[in-house]
Amino acid sequence: MGSITRSAPLLFAGLLSAGVLQAEDAVSTLVVEPFTHSQLVDQTLQSQADQPVVIGSIRRINNQLRAEREVRASGELASVSWEVLDGYAPEAAFSHVLGQLLAQPHTLLYACDGRECGSSSLWANQVLHNARLYGPDEDQRYLALRLDNEPQRFITLYSITRGNRRSYLNMTQLTPDQAVQQALYPTPSTLLKVLRSENSLALPALDSEALQDDWTRLLVRMMRLDSLLRVQFDGADAPQLVNAMKAAGVSASRLQLGEPVPAQGVVLQRIR
Repeated sequence: MGSITRSAPLLFAGLLSAGVLQAEDAVSTLVVEPFTHSQLVDQTLQSQADQPVVIGSIRRINNQLRAEREVRASGELASVSWEVLDGYAPEAAFSHVLGQLLAQPHTLLYACDGRECGSSSLWANQVLHNARLYGPDEDQRYLALRLDNEPQRFITLYSITRGNRRSYLNMTQLTPDQAVQQALYPTPSTLLKVLRSENSLALPALDSEALQDDWTRLLVRMMRLDSLLRVQFDGADAPQLVNAMKAAGVSASRLQLGEPVPAQGVVLQRIR
């Protein structure tokens, strides 16, 4: 499978040296509309940044921050933080932005929530470089994905509710100068998290045997994480994928074929 699995140090110190901070409006460059019930608190826009995108768990080893998986690219980097107004949950702001992203051609890369994300202090101070985003580990959520339209973009979302009960949402948007060509895949737990929270998942076109094999393995592992999960598969590529999953040992009672649309790719719908 083509995903990055090495453990590599994150060279965030070079982040600001790669481009000059601009006074332009970073919000205007985003591919989403902000959550209505939020207010802007921070924004930065760099015309050129060498940016690692975290797509795996993080931890500190020998006083260095390391990510289980990351992908690096150079290009325009926008970072925006909003405070979610009183009376509204950070989950509402997160879902509002995520829904807009998932409506575009994309590849999920990584998701975590709560303590499984690791230390909020690491995310706030060493990954996102914004101390305002530090809070209790159990009240955080992170997601990374790649938008696969033109131009390609890498997006991260991070939400936190601080000890003073103020909630924040941060979004970073990296637009590489040159599209990243390497194959990147989500973890099985990431697929399950998004399917549970959004009730649907869109997969890319399975236009090669290798791609179908990789996605079959990922989805089989996802199904094993929740023995009660039942899924409907829509799309022209769905029959081959469902047959491959059955051959890999997933019970036919948990897999349901739906409509033969879209013409490319597969859409998974959670059956409840």
